[in-house]
Amino acid sequence: MEFNILKKTPLYNAYSELGRRLFLPQGIFYWSGRAKKEAEIIGTIGSAFGFEKDFIDGGSSEWLPCYLDELSEFFSVNVKQIVPYASIGGLNEIREIWKDWIVRKAKYDKNREKDLLLRLERYITKPIVTAGVTNGIYHSCALLLDSGEFIIAPNKRWGNYDNIIEKNIGARIKSFEFFSGQNFNLNSLDDAIKDVAKSQEKIVIILNFPNNPTGYVPTKKESNEIVSLLQERQRSLKKPIFVIVDDAYEPYVYTNDSSTRSIFYDLHQLEEDVIPIKLDGVTKELLMYGARIGFLTFGLKPSWTKNDEELEDLKSEINNKSEGLNRATISSCNHFYQTITQKMFKEKGIEKFLSSREKVFNLLKKRYEKINSELMKIDDKDISIDPNSGGFFLFLNLNPKKIKATEFGDHLLQKYKVGVIPIEKPDEGINGIRIAYCSIDLSNIPEVVKRINLALNDF
Repeated sequence: MEFNILKKTPLYNAYSELGRRLFLPQGIFYWSGRAKKEAEIIGTIGSAFGFEKDFIDGGSSEWLPCYLDELSEFFSVNVKQIVPYASIGGLNEIREIWKDWIVRKAKYDKNREKDLLLRLERYITKPIVTAGVTNGIYHSCALLLDSGEFIIAPNKRWGNYDNIIEKNIGARIKSFEFFSGQNFNLNSLDDAIKDVAKSQEKIVIILNFPNNPTGYVPTKKESNEIVSLLQERQRSLKKPIFVIVDDAYEPYVYTNDSSTRSIFYDLHQLEEDVIPIKLDGVTKELLMYGARIGFLTFGLKPSWTKNDEELEDLKSEINNKSEGLNRATISSCNHFYQTITQKMFKEKGIEKFLSSREKVFNLLKKRYEKINSELMKIDDKDISIDPNSGGFFLFLNLNPKKIKATEFGDHLLQKYKVGVIPIEKPDEGINGIRIAYCSIDLSNIPEVVKRINLALNDF
């Protein structure tokens, strides 16, 4: 944005460097706002929606954000669990609960993988509570990156990464080509690592699986190749490699050949200084979008400390840094939803809410399968679908020589009343539309694809 009027006022010159640099990108908000007013079918919203009866036993026919049935039972809680400030790092009990949940999500067999399980339990920090995963991204990047330093990210990434990292923190993003054909582009990631290593004594990478905007999840083979590359590169460069693992959509993987466990766990088991930082939270996992409760967990290495006492001191010192950042920015997080999350785990148990979430998972999986199968019917050499097997979205590439994404998105909305998010970044080689099938009912998906095809024929 240009801020032409603001620049004429004394306020603009009084802004700090950050104040002048920072702005709210129009992309998603612009297209979502238009879709609410103009569209008949909206595929812009990054929240799972459905008819209540499809995911709640005895639910209504109202179109609502998907939620877990157990949530409604806890809206009456003691005032002492709502009104007081929460602890700066989060309520201790929910932090302990979430640490146990992270351990459980590793899916280690208690008998065959006992050593891996014990290592995970011992060598991760107690999660810090953040104001959603978004704040966790800011938190981890602010702790690791100085102004001007590089973080490596795929060219197809959530747009808010750029806002947080470049506009807010003042660091820079080194992009790598996400895909080579239908596969993860390992060589491009390697090239980016080598390039950044020329000017920095640390490598920082952010990975997001399932990916927003593409829905990509690495296959088990690809995941192993990524881990092996990072291990090999750390050995050769002898510089620490930090991997921020954005696990916002972690539970939603729909195919058997995809990796169903976060890459955080395999990175954590490496002896080398390939250091994973896990970001997850209740937003998508427990379908509480407005709760804004996320968790940040550091993976530690056994070689860093000599004994249990040193290990506990190390965890305490890391915790102190994170609590210091919380105190200096958000102070503390929402007490009410920390209490609700705690009660859901303790009073209902994990199995109960996993069972409830399975209904939403199956609903989304059917939409995933349907939209992919319908899009595959379009015979048009000017489009391609990025590999996708999870999350809430998929990405349809458009031939930039023939169709500009923003023009297509506008045409699709105006003439065919379908809202999507066009993403057009010529310098990154990106030109296409993100379709949020998470907010499109299964019965409407064939119509959405039909209208997309009609719009393509107009160009």
